[in-house]
Amino acid sequence: MRIKKIYPVILIFTIIMGFGYYANAGELVNPQLGAAYFKLSDGTKSISLTLSARVNDKRVNIENAPISVYAVNESEKILLGTVNTNWKGKAVLNVTPDAVIPKDKEGYFTFDIQYAGNSNVNKKSVSIHVRDVFMSMSFIEKDSIKTVKVKVHAFDEKGVKGAVREIPVEFYVKRLFCLYRFGGEKTDSSGLCIAEFPVNMPGDTTGTVIVVAKILENDTYGTVETVQNFSGGKQLIIEPKPKRGLGDTDAPLWMVYTLLVLLSGVWLHVIYVISLVVRINLVGKKAARQSQAA
Repeated sequence: MRIKKIYPVILIFTIIMGFGYYANAGELVNPQLGAAYFKLSDGTKSISLTLSARVNDKRVNIENAPISVYAVNESEKILLGTVNTNWKGKAVLNVTPDAVIPKDKEGYFTFDIQYAGNSNVNKKSVSIHVRDVFMSMSFIEKDSIKTVKVKVHAFDEKGVKGAVREIPVEFYVKRLFCLYRFGGEKTDSSGLCIAEFPVNMPGDTTGTVIVVAKILENDTYGTVETVQNFSGGKQLIIEPKPKRGLGDTDAPLWMVYTLLVLLSGVWLHVIYVISLVVRINLVGKKAARQSQAA
């Protein structure tokens, strides 16, 4: 009787779960579209993109999703390119320095980034609003003190070149797997900032190091960097490894004598054992002949 009473409850529960499943299946997922602007040392403008979503309280990367990047101003809209996200939900669009990108009246670039969506994910769009900025690097060495100078300037809406003041600049040396920070300053009224280069910074065999100066995630200019080689590092001296062997004449005399004594002892034991074998053989033959004669 109890089993018969449980059947309707199970049936109602199954129907409710089924309605909930179909209701959730019909809802589109709202994605999260992220974008960051980088200007590389060679003038390439790089836009880094990420696309993800929250599904069942878990962050899911959306892969193989086409994202289009447009440059827009008051009168035109130009498609700069379309890239697909990888398995991490990331993509990068690089715009070459010779590409013509329209600016608005205030001299800003506006990048309109759009994801068109699909049958499961809603469409999404974001925009980046940045000004173009330029960095130049030089090196000075005086009285054994080495300094790195970076000058930052930009063009206003009239095309007039002007210094960028009070903007933080970080200084790094590029190492094998990371960037080593050795200074950080703000530009002065002339757009100049100076950092002292480390005295004992190791370089390659010629003392050359790669110095990187960066403006990090600025609200107006984004992330901008300049890179240049500097021959002010400490030279790396590679000493040839000595070739070692038993016959090397560079070994200490005590080591040579010890080796000779040990090897002599080994060979004396070998000769002694061989002589014993020969004597045993001779004695055995002699005893055999005596037994036959008797």
